[in-house]
Amino acid sequence: MLTLLTGATGLLGANLAHLLCRRGERVRALVRPSSDQRGLRGLPLEEAVGDVLDPASLVRAMAGVGRVYHCAGLVRFDAGSAAAVQEVNAGGTRNVVEAALRAGVTRVACVSSTAAVRAGTLAEPGTEEGGPEGPPRSPYHHSKVAAEAAAREAARGALELVFANPSLVLGAHDVRPSSGALLLAVARGLLAGYPAGGTNAVSADGAAAGLALVMERGRPGERYILGGENLTFKELLTIAAEEAGVAPPRVPVPDLALAVMGRVAQVAYRLPGLRGKDPGASALPSLAHPSYVSSMKAVRELGYAPRPVRAGIRDALRWFQEEGVLPRDVPLAPRGVLAR
Repeated sequence: MLTLLTGATGLLGANLAHLLCRRGERVRALVRPSSDQRGLRGLPLEEAVGDVLDPASLVRAMAGVGRVYHCAGLVRFDAGSAAAVQEVNAGGTRNVVEAALRAGVTRVACVSSTAAVRAGTLAEPGTEEGGPEGPPRSPYHHSKVAAEAAAREAARGALELVFANPSLVLGAHDVRPSSGALLLAVARGLLAGYPAGGTNAVSADGAAAGLALVMERGRPGERYILGGENLTFKELLTIAAEEAGVAPPRVPVPDLALAVMGRVAQVAYRLPGLRGKDPGASALPSLAHPSYVSSMKAVRELGYAPRPVRAGIRDALRWFQEEGVLPRDVPLAPRGVLAR
């Protein structure tokens, strides 16, 4: 069976492409002419030039395809990018599902995010059952909720539709970089402090393996959280520092400081020279709170079992060094031990 993969040049998409190709599956990757394809280097896959915002290119790309992994998306958090994020994440998802219907595709796995579920505490982590409470934390969060709704509406029950909701993904082939920017900041000694909250993080290859399980075993219409470990930010940054062989951030950042920095960022990133470049600074106040989720549904129903987050961080740092993003002449000195 021929499989189409959108978003193949992104972090999760590239890891999925590597997994599927290792399994000997026939893979066609939808790529834009401007896409950085370093994450797909050496893979025996077909390429289809197109864009999720170009329905005609999607129809061409789906010729002869039996199933689709829709991983494409735009990750931006500032208010100035709200329209673009909504267009790509929600509108692009609708286009993909509608094109799949026209092409006779039997099954589509849509990559959403834990941004579309209600996060919780360690005692009561978020599950697939709840949506976010209150106003969206960012345009990105809003777009992921809208994308799931758009996919369901476009499918009209006429094809099998399943959803994967990965948490913070960390691993190799992060060409942009996306989440890897955090690891690079740690490795370069740019972070001295840590916020009080926490998040769930997952290795990129583990999330990719989970996505394949969602496609193969997920019940139509269901969502599956693909998380890894619930960690405080101090714990997460300490693991990253151990893997990079540098001193970890040691200074707790007060909640008030996060709130002030968030307000300053909201103003700063509206300026003409900075508009559209906000890496998420306006969401800083939310880092003072826990944002934990549970993957038990995927574990029970799919047999999901991701590698440790430390493994994903180690993979990411090694890949950055191989690509020259981190200096090659300064060897990494990981101090952490990977559990077997």
